[in-house]
Amino acid sequence: MLSDRIGGVVTMLFGAVAISESVRLYPARESLYVGDHLMPGVIGAAMILFGFIMLIKKGESFKVQFPDATALRKMLLVTVSLFAYWGLISYLGYTLSTFVISIALFKVIGSYPYAKAAIYSAVQTAVIYFIFVYWLRLPFPAGYFNF
Repeated sequence: MLSDRIGGVVTMLFGAVAISESVRLYPARESLYVGDHLMPGVIGAAMILFGFIMLIKKGESFKVQFPDATALRKMLLVTVSLFAYWGLISYLGYTLSTFVISIALFKVIGSYPYAKAAIYSAVQTAVIYFIFVYWLRLPFPAGYFNF
């Protein structure tokens, strides 16, 4: 399909931009495998590879259907929830805003009951907090409640 070929070319162009950024960051490296250049280089190489595959592979034809009302409502709620998270995280901090928005996302996307969504949200928030704050020592927004 023509759309696959166009998508492949566009993906390869974005991959080339990522590789050029990797080359620009290469002098500030600590070693070949450690530094700010590594991730853009890996992602750029993968984008070029997968874009090339899209370019040469013959895609299958399919009919596009507009989502039904339920799927459309869920898509809208997810988008609103993510914008709400973006707005709340600076005021409520990472912990509380992630917990609240994750409950909403588990409920909307997974159709879980509120109790199960709250448990999953608490586990998710705690695991991400442990990995990034305690293990990697990255600062997260504390918000007004300072936790």
